[in-house]
Amino acid sequence: MISPQPETSKVSLDTELRNAAAKLRILTMPVAEQHPGPWNVHNPNGYPQAVFSPAADVILCETLDEIDAPKPTAPYIAAMQPGVALALAELLDIEATVVAARIAEDGTDDYAADVGTDHLLTIARLINGEEAAR
Repeated sequence: MISPQPETSKVSLDTELRNAAAKLRILTMPVAEQHPGPWNVHNPNGYPQAVFSPAADVILCETLDEIDAPKPTAPYIAAMQPGVALALAELLDIEATVVAARIAEDGTDDYAADVGTDHLLTIARLINGEEAAR
């Protein structure tokens, strides 16, 4: 079962999920249009690392830190390219649809696609800038 929303929030669970999906799309679409994925990391001679789109656009170029080692940001950003965000937005929308249907059917959210783990609601709340459900 999805955990209840915080006391201060009056938004339904399906709305929380849809809001997060919409926010991801709003943040992702301009980036996806300018720099479509997949992205990859290139680090000539190991330093510094850069993230490139298939069109060879530089997404990020890192500098070395104080101990002359590459930062871990480039591989993370390359892995979390726009396609990942858009797929996650779709998954949040699917969960919202399941939750809304269950609420409409019997007033519960017991059979969400998330199989009662709250992971998608936690992700939605983090995207929405709220404290995650635990």
